Amino acid sequence: MPSALNKALILFVILAVSICLVDAVPVYSSMGELSETSGDEVQDVDVQSPLNDRQKWHLMARDLHKDVKTLRDEQFERDFRETVNMTAYEGVRISTPLLRPSDGCLSRNFSTERCLGRIYSVLTWYKENWNYIEKENLTSNLANDIKHKTKRLLEAINSQLQVSEGQMDPISSSPLPVKSAWMHKTTVHSILFNFTSVMIDTCRAVNYMSKRKGGQRRKDVKRPNDWASEKN
Repeated sequence: MPSALNKALILFVILAVSICLVDAVPVYSSMGELSETSGDEVQDVDVQSPLNDRQKWHLMARDLHKDVKTLRDEQFERDFRETVNMTAYEGVRISTPLLRPSDGCLSRNFSTERCLGRIYSVLTWYKENWNYIEKENLTSNLANDIKHKTKRLLEAINSQLQVSEGQMDPISSSPLPVKSAWMHKTTVHSILFNFTSVMIDTCRAVNYMSKRKGGQRRKDVKRPNDWASEKN
């Protein structure tokens, strides 16, 4: 009996270590730097306590990322079912707005105001061009949820942070290509693929903001390099 108990304990320890190792696998963002969160995780958020504004933003961003990723996978499986790897289409994707290394959302140059201003502008572009996705015969409820969740996140950022026109980086919208059925498929895939990447980066940035001390909120407006001394 003691031998069986010991074996059970050993198996339990091995399982626990395996789970920890899987959870520790890093995720890289569209900006090419190690993400601090995959977009699927909320760290250091006590759901028993009242959430501050930025913790709420993180929950909203995480939820939006999950829905966009689900719709991306649905469209890819439907239109490119002969291919299992999305990297095969990297060369044919069109450019749509992403978060850039210069936007103040990375550890080396973090700036709350600048980062949120860019997030606001990028999400606005996807909201304004979402009708391109709505025309697809995808899960209508999911597409509609993404539309409303994007709008809610934009309203939350704008109302709480009072994003001004000077902090925003307007993104001009040119007509999306519809020259052929193939071009249409790759355009839809590009929008959903890049939107998913944007939400990974947004989740990472807002998660970091939500964990900062209240007194640091205004400091990073004047001293955006304060975080350089902190551990990445």
